[in-house]
Amino acid sequence: MVQRPQPTRPATAVSAPLLAALTAGALLAGPVLLAAPAAAAPEPSSVDHHAVVLVNFRNKALTDAAKTRADAVRNFFGTGSTSLASYYARNSGGRMSVVPAKGDGVFGPFTIDMDDSAACDSGKMNELARKAIPGVPFDHISVVFHSDFCSAWWGLGSVSGPNSWFHEGAVDDGAAIIHEIGHNLGFQHQERQVCPAGTFTTACTADEYSHRTPMGGGGEKKGLSAPELLSLQWLTAQQTTTPTASTSVHLTPLHAPGTGGTRAIDLPLGTGGDRVVVEYRTPDPGTPDADVPQGVAVYRVTKGNYKDAVMISNTAQREKAANNSLDADGPALTDDAAHLSVSVVGTSGTGADIRIRLGADAAPKTTAPVAAKPATTAAKPTGTAESARSGAAPGPLSAEYPDHQAADPSSNAPAPTAPTAATTDGRGLAQTGGGGSALPLTLGAVAALLVGAALFLVNRRGTGRRARR
Repeated sequence: MVQRPQPTRPATAVSAPLLAALTAGALLAGPVLLAAPAAAAPEPSSVDHHAVVLVNFRNKALTDAAKTRADAVRNFFGTGSTSLASYYARNSGGRMSVVPAKGDGVFGPFTIDMDDSAACDSGKMNELARKAIPGVPFDHISVVFHSDFCSAWWGLGSVSGPNSWFHEGAVDDGAAIIHEIGHNLGFQHQERQVCPAGTFTTACTADEYSHRTPMGGGGEKKGLSAPELLSLQWLTAQQTTTPTASTSVHLTPLHAPGTGGTRAIDLPLGTGGDRVVVEYRTPDPGTPDADVPQGVAVYRVTKGNYKDAVMISNTAQREKAANNSLDADGPALTDDAAHLSVSVVGTSGTGADIRIRLGADAAPKTTAPVAAKPATTAAKPTGTAESARSGAAPGPLSAEYPDHQAADPSSNAPAPTAPTAATTDGRGLAQTGGGGSALPLTLGAVAALLVGAALFLVNRRGTGRRARR
């Protein structure tokens, strides 16, 4: 586990627009599916023309522009397995391509009309970076800078938007880049919850993050989770099954080579549009899952919003454990109200046999939840927040990584100080490890670009040490 470095100065809470957009889920009655799951058809191929703009402030330049340029070229567009381009090409099955907007894709450094004390004004920085490359068409833009301010975050990304920002050292951090562009694709932080026996939805408590994806603190050596792949239709209908009666399903490892086999189970949960997704993961250095825990994960998808799925279990995470949702021959996960039961019959390096029981067959065979370990920082929320850096990695990430506060951009009132725990419908945001002051995030002339997008903050880490993930 990566230990959280101490910041060189108090972190500053930064306000940001918050978007809560939920897609409509499938309707269902009992165990009979009335609407298709997310994998109805593959998404067409897409090309992201990406521009990385290096900027100097009037009073502070990049510490090493040549190195930063080389790092950006390599980690955004390089051929290494954990570059942005390679990561999303592999996870999408070749459906998504990240290419330089022009030339090698990295521009500058340009000196912009700002001091580094204004670095938290990410909107103005974005506006000036765009003006610096007037002849470059692009789909997404990443701005790279060096500042002693805005130490509360390491990288910043607009959710379902075209913009991202990185402190200089973060472009040498593949996980941070992958994480922030994941926010651009609409992904929220993937959390983990402990649910009481017999329910997937009621009285579930926060249990850090899933550690199954870069969006859940997993770093760049873990592929996207099944709900994330389903959200972009990067799993086909042939790779996904939705049983309508009790049955056993053989799951091929989610990121196994090739396209054959069932990779995910996608089930209705009750009649309100919620769903349950089951996946099986195995570590394989030849796949995006080079360093993933082996085992079965079960996710709750609220109102069909696959980009904001939550991993669930009846047991809390433990140190040096796989922390799967459930294990072979162990108690089933059940939701008595939905008449749904999921259990693991057996696993191997090539697959897992999952037993799905529906309706009257879903007899509750549950176990009492294990109490979560005492928190060493402020309680983790079940809401959205931004990635943290684990030595050089992003996160939201584990007990050590604080979340951050978002504010409604329509309000002109000063941003409130961050609470110490989630308070509202499990969706509040908590902040730890920072100073007590809060600064409103000024969007400047790019406000229109960020309307409807939530900005999420990454906890800045020291640049001298990379994390092992």
